[in-house]
Amino acid sequence: MIVEPRFASILIILTAGGLVLTSSRYRGSSEQGPIAVDILDQVENEEYNVSAIQNVYNYCHAQRPAVETYPESKIGGSTLVNSQLFIRHGDRTPTTVLSRDLDVTWECANTSAYAFTGIGTNQGEKAPFQYANVVAHQAITIPPASPFAATKMWMGSCIPGQLTPVGAMQHRRLGAALRQIYVDELKFLPATFDPETVHIRSTDVWRTKQSAENLMAGLYGVQSHSPESPPPVLQIHILPAEIDYLTMNTGACPRISQLRSKVEKSSEVLKKLRKDNVDFNKELAEILGEERSWSGYMDTVMPRICHGMELQCRQGQGEDDDKCITPQIANRILENVGIETTEIYRDGKGVFEVLQLGIGPLTNDIKQNLLKAKANGKIRFSFYSGHDTTISPLLGMLDALDQRWPPYASSVLIELWKSPGGQHYVRVLYNGAILPTKSRWCDLEWCPLDAFISYIDRFIVEDLTTSCKKE
Repeated sequence: MIVEPRFASILIILTAGGLVLTSSRYRGSSEQGPIAVDILDQVENEEYNVSAIQNVYNYCHAQRPAVETYPESKIGGSTLVNSQLFIRHGDRTPTTVLSRDLDVTWECANTSAYAFTGIGTNQGEKAPFQYANVVAHQAITIPPASPFAATKMWMGSCIPGQLTPVGAMQHRRLGAALRQIYVDELKFLPATFDPETVHIRSTDVWRTKQSAENLMAGLYGVQSHSPESPPPVLQIHILPAEIDYLTMNTGACPRISQLRSKVEKSSEVLKKLRKDNVDFNKELAEILGEERSWSGYMDTVMPRICHGMELQCRQGQGEDDDKCITPQIANRILENVGIETTEIYRDGKGVFEVLQLGIGPLTNDIKQNLLKAKANGKIRFSFYSGHDTTISPLLGMLDALDQRWPPYASSVLIELWKSPGGQHYVRVLYNGAILPTKSRWCDLEWCPLDAFISYIDRFIVEDLTTSCKKE
């Protein structure tokens, strides 16, 4: 039986020549709606196989590390000692429901994309954790008869900002890719899950916790278990939002907001961005029904693009008066977001102090993990499940050359290697490739540990409480 594709999609690619937005539409099917694995298989394995394109930027899906392209150690005979993984959650619904979003349907009820028991995602995959007694899955129901649904919520089974089945599968596959590298190829991690070697952290947000669960299912869920040997229990360590630091915690550190405001007001780049886009901003606000920030416009437009949905329109009195979001408009939104992100996380005057207060505590975790690993600590793999607002300041702290908005399921790997002579080196990979830096402060393909720590030490503030007080 031939299964016809059942979705429409628009792929965003950034090459050396600039942004390219291409679209393709498929015939719909009334028999069954698409499930996550169908969409991912189409996007990754057919006409959207962009692995051979250099410098590809696809907001909808980050490139994954792959055993075929994973770089060898720069000094032969070196061994991997420790790895720290930082991720952005996978594909999600928009975080805000606008008045012109009520015509779409978001479905998150595909339990096969989340469940770790029962039928696998395809015939070649063993059902992970098949002997578990109970698996809980939170389900969202939006009843049409709700007195508020017609004016406040889209249709379907998703709440705002929820991980979609596509997002779950993105991280299931990222975990499987890491297993190929770290377990099968390097023998760095044990073949069966050992809680003493893996430490998992997440923000207290549903989509990041589900992303962590799915990544670990891809990394270790392929094991078979018997009734006498139940599946492992994954401990995901959470800090209360009031004291968490996987994102910039402006509540605990009010001075971050104060400094960010100064950066934005003083930046000539951002002043020019605002000046050049006055009319464009008005056009977007008119189409979408309200004015948003550039990232806010991106948040409401890009999820539709990633799922092949019709883009928003404002209906005029006549058909020719309709105004709609177009691929060109989406392109320009992404370009503006990239300019803004680069300025507020790396290049703006005063950003250094913002990063000290905002990413400094997490930077200290990175440093301590490296030092403990050098001293032969038990933890080999530290895994942090966060947001775009985790990845962007981390990239800013590292002075990354690429500061565009992190795609869904983005990953940063900070690895510690030991040479045959006993020297330790740090390697940083962003979405599967060595991370280039703007200032070239160190070659992050093979940076001496002392040089790496000396650099990140600049972002670690000893008395954070005092530094975080407003002036």
